[in-house]
Amino acid sequence: MHRTGLALIIGLIFLVCAAPAASAFEALDETTDKTVSQASVSVTKTTVEPGSLMPGDIATVSIEVTNSGAEAVQITRTFLRDTMLPSIGEQTSGGIISAGAKQTFTYTVKADTNTHTGTYYPWFYMEFREGGSLSTHIPVQVDETPATILVTSRPDSFVEGKKEQIKLVIGNPRSSAISGVSVVPVGDGIEAVQTGHFAGAIPPSGTANLTFDVTPTKETTLGFEVTYRTGPNTHTTRTEIPVVFGDAKTMAHLVVNNIEVKGGFGSYSISGDVTNAGLTTARGVVVTTGNPAVPENPYPEYVLGSLEADDLSSFDLNCRVENATQIPLLISFRDADGTLYTQSTTVSLDKAGGYVQKKAPTGAEADASGLPLPVIAILGVLAVLACGLIVKKTGLIDDLRNSRRP
Repeated sequence: MHRTGLALIIGLIFLVCAAPAASAFEALDETTDKTVSQASVSVTKTTVEPGSLMPGDIATVSIEVTNSGAEAVQITRTFLRDTMLPSIGEQTSGGIISAGAKQTFTYTVKADTNTHTGTYYPWFYMEFREGGSLSTHIPVQVDETPATILVTSRPDSFVEGKKEQIKLVIGNPRSSAISGVSVVPVGDGIEAVQTGHFAGAIPPSGTANLTFDVTPTKETTLGFEVTYRTGPNTHTTRTEIPVVFGDAKTMAHLVVNNIEVKGGFGSYSISGDVTNAGLTTARGVVVTTGNPAVPENPYPEYVLGSLEADDLSSFDLNCRVENATQIPLLISFRDADGTLYTQSTTVSLDKAGGYVQKKAPTGAEADASGLPLPVIAILGVLAVLACGLIVKKTGLIDDLRNSRRP
């Protein structure tokens, strides 16, 4: 009897002690499982768009978190922080990442205007509901370098009203692509055939070649504005070219030689040669006279057509001039683009101009032949002498003498 009671008491004591121990083991097993589950969560991928920011730019940072464990993990909060790259709209809500699942956390960050070229490391933090956390730094590149504009071809000097070709190269020296690249020519007194060019996207270290045809109407500054985007951010850069008028070194240049002026009483005929002393072809060459001369038939103007470099062609003109001793000779031509040019040279209507002119007879110099009086006198004497010789040789004088004798 005593032994049975003792056995019961010992059994009760064992049961009382065993129950807490079993609970302790169960709690230990649960904690271990949760620790293993949280340890299986890791950052597997990060993306920054655009790949590099300029000071003041906004970028999107995406962080992919993967739960490679066998159980779901509950999250209390996440955030991304940095002094120079503050997070906009910080994400703080929790959630659950299922076993074997992935979840992406997205943040918008802005580079401070005082940032400089370099790599910045915002801190990503994730806190678990059951305790513990996950944290890492995300590299974000900042690049202050803008897109570049290079002028690869331009005239040495501009000519008023002449169309010129400008060639540009737009370069992207940045470590990430730029997009939406467009170029617009600007400048007071500038007429451009192309009002703009769209180059699209340019990859890192890539270029885009563009050509503009511009015609200046006055001396000015020709600018080219380039607009481009880095992600959602828009930027503008510009280059300028001074437009100063001068002589084009390669254009046609027409020279007039061998001018001869004939006529009088206000009516003149002019002839001469036109030579292309330039380096390019002069097209549609036309020669005529300018005010105060009035062109008249049969040659009011003379068309020479095209003159190649070093080529020569002759012309004939007719005009009427009153009360003037000099008149302008106008030569017009076009270049390969159709631009019209006009040159002028002065023609003198008397011998003082260095040209041969036949003057109308006036006063004592006038006679039927139009020869000067001294020449007429000499010719008269010669004619009398010639007549005397003829009479003497033919014996007419002797015959007259004999016929008068009785």
